[in-house]
Amino acid sequence: MRLAVLTAVVVLAGSPAIGLTPGGGPPRTDCLVEFGTTPANYPPSRPRQIRCVDNDPSCDTDATVGRCGIPLSVCLNVTDANLPDCAPASLELFTIKNFQPDTNPKHDFGFQTLQDQVNQLFLPLSPAQHDRCTADDVNPATISITMKLSLRTQTYHKTSKTLRSRLDGHAGTTAVNDSDTLKISCLPGVDGPCTGVTGTFDQMRRQIFTPRCALPTCHAAAQPPHDLSLQPGDAYTNLVNVVASESNRSLDRVLPGDVDNSFLVLKLRGTLELGEGERMPRGGPYLDASAMQLITDWVAGGAPETGFVGSASDCPH
Repeated sequence: MRLAVLTAVVVLAGSPAIGLTPGGGPPRTDCLVEFGTTPANYPPSRPRQIRCVDNDPSCDTDATVGRCGIPLSVCLNVTDANLPDCAPASLELFTIKNFQPDTNPKHDFGFQTLQDQVNQLFLPLSPAQHDRCTADDVNPATISITMKLSLRTQTYHKTSKTLRSRLDGHAGTTAVNDSDTLKISCLPGVDGPCTGVTGTFDQMRRQIFTPRCALPTCHAAAQPPHDLSLQPGDAYTNLVNVVASESNRSLDRVLPGDVDNSFLVLKLRGTLELGEGERMPRGGPYLDASAMQLITDWVAGGAPETGFVGSASDCPH
């Protein structure tokens, strides 16, 4: 499954290196690839990393509390006054390290979109073609970072992704490459995990289903083999009193009041029979004790759509 890439090309004017971040390769090749749109801001004395506070409009385009969506572009053959020994080259292939295939739960679709934009728009590129940047106002390359959440303490923790890329080409008859690294971090903002939570199921949706399950490779849509969407508007009606297609015994995904016969709980615990698929979340890490308590207490309490069931893991209310 590959996200569509709709792109536009920007040719930088004036001083193209302003606001761009080299990836830290050797000075003679570091201008071949630089990163833009969201400028590096850390450390303040020599910015080489991007640190974004959750829901800071200057860097986060994702309104979901606990997740940053950080727009990023790539510029090639940059005319950078800070790298006077670096000259444009013939550029041929751009690769970002990523989990493959794209059905892998750890596959990063933001990284994939950025790589596709560069390779489809520009390459191969001649030395005469300099200061070429990706930009897209329709479907931007956005690096999504979900912060680590402790349900026990109801706190978010800074979470980072590291983009590692390599560009290969030639300067005359000499092979050149620019291997770059860009660390991108999402930091807690003013709003916490319980901000705006109205009930136990709402808490489960926000803190577990949306960040851990409703992913492009899994439950973002009702797709085979599970045919289960856990998107905000779908999750409750798709779970409660609905037969699980993977269950050998035709168990309901959630049977109110019956934890041991709710297939959702069995999938999360990994207590499955042969032919009932994998433990979830697929590939791990699996839910910790606090998250499991929240879900099992909700099922045992009748699986209500609204209101709190009184679990020790409930948000304060």
